[in-house]
Amino acid sequence: MGRPGSRRPATPWSLLAAALLLCPAPSRAQLAPRDSSRVARAARDAQRDFEWHRRSNLQWTSGGSGGTCDARIGRFCYWHGTTPDSAPPEAVTITRARDRLLAQLDTAAQRLPGDGWIAGQRVRYFLEAGRRDSALAATRACAADAWWCEALRGLVLHVDGRYAAAESTYDRALAEMPDSTRCAWTDLSVLLDGRAADRYRALSCDERGALDARLWWLAQPFYSLGANDLRTEHFARLTIVRIARESVWPVAASWDTDEHDLIVRYGWPRWFERVRPVLDADPNYSVMGHDPQPSFAFFPDGRLIDSVYQAVPGDWDLTAYRAQTRYAPAYTASVPRVPVLLSRFERGDSAVIVAAYDASDDTLLVRHPFDAALVVTPDERQYFTSRQAAAPRTGALIANVPRLAAIASVELLDTAQRAAGRTREAVAPLPTGPELRLSDVLLFRPDPTAPMPQTLAEAARTALVSVADTTRALGLYWEVYGRINAGEPVNVSLTIERTGMGWWQRARQWLRVGGGSAPIALRWHDAARAGQPAMRRAVSVDLSRLDGGTYALRLEVETSSGRKAETGRTLDIRR
Repeated sequence: MGRPGSRRPATPWSLLAAALLLCPAPSRAQLAPRDSSRVARAARDAQRDFEWHRRSNLQWTSGGSGGTCDARIGRFCYWHGTTPDSAPPEAVTITRARDRLLAQLDTAAQRLPGDGWIAGQRVRYFLEAGRRDSALAATRACAADAWWCEALRGLVLHVDGRYAAAESTYDRALAEMPDSTRCAWTDLSVLLDGRAADRYRALSCDERGALDARLWWLAQPFYSLGANDLRTEHFARLTIVRIARESVWPVAASWDTDEHDLIVRYGWPRWFERVRPVLDADPNYSVMGHDPQPSFAFFPDGRLIDSVYQAVPGDWDLTAYRAQTRYAPAYTASVPRVPVLLSRFERGDSAVIVAAYDASDDTLLVRHPFDAALVVTPDERQYFTSRQAAAPRTGALIANVPRLAAIASVELLDTAQRAAGRTREAVAPLPTGPELRLSDVLLFRPDPTAPMPQTLAEAARTALVSVADTTRALGLYWEVYGRINAGEPVNVSLTIERTGMGWWQRARQWLRVGGGSAPIALRWHDAARAGQPAMRRAVSVDLSRLDGGTYALRLEVETSSGRKAETGRTLDIRR
């Protein structure tokens, strides 16, 4: 052994070793087929060994569905929870084994950058390890089929919550896919059931385009976010399916269509546990995967496809236990229905929609400021949005929209606190023509120290969803449209009467026999003013003598020439 500073004489073998060290690693094109096969096989063996090591070191659990399944899919029982599901700390031996696997996959990717399987596994395990930047870097190094590298990039962007970028990336991937692959990736039949699924399957791939666009429009969780994160979630699930089906998957010993359907419908597990066998002597055990919870049924019921403009709030039920498909957005842990009252008003060829909302009963939303939005969308191509940052607990949003049948979606979001609320309703267009017409009746809280509102904007500042406090007066604002001559007398009739009573109860109420509150009945004469396109009126009504219950508000107007119009509201009065 030489001293420090001395040199060892060069030999032919040492010169050869130095030459090899100076040569760059061969690319896939430079590798012999046998060498390429050896590298790929070694990577697959390493992945298989890691998954068997993981299975053997997973935490034990006795948890399960308790014998019930929300959905039975082949070999699998799926059930969902209503509370967030947190993973226990991962065993150190699994973490270290994954790091070793990733090091092996990194080396394999350097030698075979065009291998799509290796690229997919690198992204998969980087995401598992929470190393999203490394996962994104792996997609940039990917030299496999262009569409597959784009799909992997879309997966990373979606998991990272960058939904707009994920959506455009997946659109590029779809454009670059072979036709047969694109047809499979855009097939939504597994997300539908019943007649809707039969109708969908009867269409060719090319014929499904318009229906696909309509389904994604109806399914989008929050229009105010812009990008459709449920759509990117769907493609992310398909990306995971392609990664998983060609490798060892922790839950299933062998891949089949049931595993495909389970992931596409409900998502992929983020963590795993071993389930103890019933008999302690049984050496076999199963692995249970945990999807993100709670999840919601955003995908529309098939009956809404053709009748969405007649939908009522109950048709947008996000809590259905046996939903065909579910999704847990990363930005919220709850999506309760927000109490909303919509009111429509004419403005020439367009309309104004006022959406009063009340989030005061939502314990999550009221803790911090949230963003509120009203999105009115007649179809998948048009969106009209009104937004308010740091919105109050109760308030109103106003949007100018075309006079078309549409969906109105009131959306409250506090992504920092993972809280949200949503109410979606169909909006029918107000009628047109020369006949007498009434707007909806807007409920508002009048200010006893100020004059009554003269405009819609003034009334909407204190718009109400319901009548919760009868110790105060209730303000009512409406507009009358149609040809009315200036000064022409207009008879106005306003009644508020309790509903759900029999004829004997009604008689006693009107006669004020045996207690109870008599209906409110007001009549007066009004007149149109010259130069006004509509009659605008605001009145204050004292409800303090009414008992709690459900009441029907009915408003009628009639001109001296006999033309009539009427409208109504349901009032829920609580004591």
